[in-house]
Amino acid sequence: MKQTLVLKQTILLAAISALLSACGGGGGSSDSSSANQGQNNSTVALANQCAAPRAGTADRQGSVDTEKAYLKAFVNDTYLWYQDVPANINPASYATPQAYFDVLKTPKLTASGKPVDQFHWSQTTASWQAQSQGIAQDYGIQWAAQASAPPRNWVVAEVAAGSPADKAGIKRGDRLLAVDGVDFVNDATSTGIAKINEALFPSVLAAHQLTFSGKAAQTLTPATYSVATVSKVKVIPTLNGNVGYFVFDQHIAQSETELISAISQLKAQNVTDLVIDLRYNGGGLLYVASELAYMIAGPGPTSGKVFEQLTYNDKLTYLNKQYPFYNTAVNGTVLPYLGLNKVTLLVSQGTASASESLINSLRGVDVSVNLIGNTTRGKPYGFVPQDNCGYTYFAIQFKGVNQKGFGDYPDGFAATCAVADDFTRQRGDTAESMLSAALSYRQTGVCPVSVARAIPAAWTDFTLVRPLSKEMRLLSPSVAR
Repeated sequence: MKQTLVLKQTILLAAISALLSACGGGGGSSDSSSANQGQNNSTVALANQCAAPRAGTADRQGSVDTEKAYLKAFVNDTYLWYQDVPANINPASYATPQAYFDVLKTPKLTASGKPVDQFHWSQTTASWQAQSQGIAQDYGIQWAAQASAPPRNWVVAEVAAGSPADKAGIKRGDRLLAVDGVDFVNDATSTGIAKINEALFPSVLAAHQLTFSGKAAQTLTPATYSVATVSKVKVIPTLNGNVGYFVFDQHIAQSETELISAISQLKAQNVTDLVIDLRYNGGGLLYVASELAYMIAGPGPTSGKVFEQLTYNDKLTYLNKQYPFYNTAVNGTVLPYLGLNKVTLLVSQGTASASESLINSLRGVDVSVNLIGNTTRGKPYGFVPQDNCGYTYFAIQFKGVNQKGFGDYPDGFAATCAVADDFTRQRGDTAESMLSAALSYRQTGVCPVSVARAIPAAWTDFTLVRPLSKEMRLLSPSVAR
């Protein structure tokens, strides 16, 4: 039987706690104020009753059973599809609260046969807080997989600046051949699979040896570094005007400042069109998406309009809310804007959640949005992260629609021009398949066949390898928006 790799939700913690303290704590996108949203008094009474209370927190002595009881009550209070959760699930059948939480979701399928809820998980609160603040502790490699069973084919989709992989000279497009002496492509033994999984998704800080095509073996140790969410900001001159371009990979709090800087730079350079590279952007904070939509379109089409209408379950109708297109930053600073009536987005199956809100909201106010790449992930839902006893839980709590009332895209948004990701070139290279197609389509209004044919079959049909925590649309009670 072919052995498939198992993606673990592990995020290393060795240096994260100290770095969070240096950054002013772990507020990020989740805090204790989320504990009461939509929960009744009996549920709140169960909160923070922990099998292993943490010193210096609101934790009280409880048990594994009280943690499970809280999760059952939390889901019953706030989950969008609480009526569909099977009633006969026995909590005693699950060793941990997290394993029990994993099954407290709807078993229903979409029209295409996919699970209605593909976005239900938990992770340690420390790892979530670190991620929320743009702190990573890993090699700095975003993997893309064409096959995860022998013969496996994984390539490097992106390398984070300043990460161990970046310092080792690993580049986008490098193909993984061996891991700690194990043949990554062909090994099918349980021992080999265990070694590969531990090296690619390490549970402890330790050095591992990775071998890539055309390179000598590299010894890498996960390290802590800060991640920029906006990069490669530039202007591309064309025959009919300057086109702005930048990469945007995650909607977190720090993105606000980075996006303001990027839009201001492009505005000063008189761009008449814009291409945003969202191919790996799994989403994040909804207010950041709203601000970016405003900075693209300006006040003309957005003033007084709905960015997204959020709807909760029938117990929580008082939480239903219309989110506007925000024209100011969280601190009240007036946002710059380009005032464009069209925008081009580079997208893939890695484009999800808040990124899809950006697409849907702009189309809702008749801004033309051209999508170059592949069908997006399909996640018109979101949640407020919920902390309890050292873990943060993510259960879908609301769905969103745009100004026109549309939000039915559980199978994603189809591309205007279908173009495979081009790992043979760096993002931002005008000859890279998606960006080249975007520039060509802008000129002609026709999808360029030559670009699609230029990518060998061996470089197509890749999907990102990443945890669900990289695909989200969420509200942050710690930010008054």
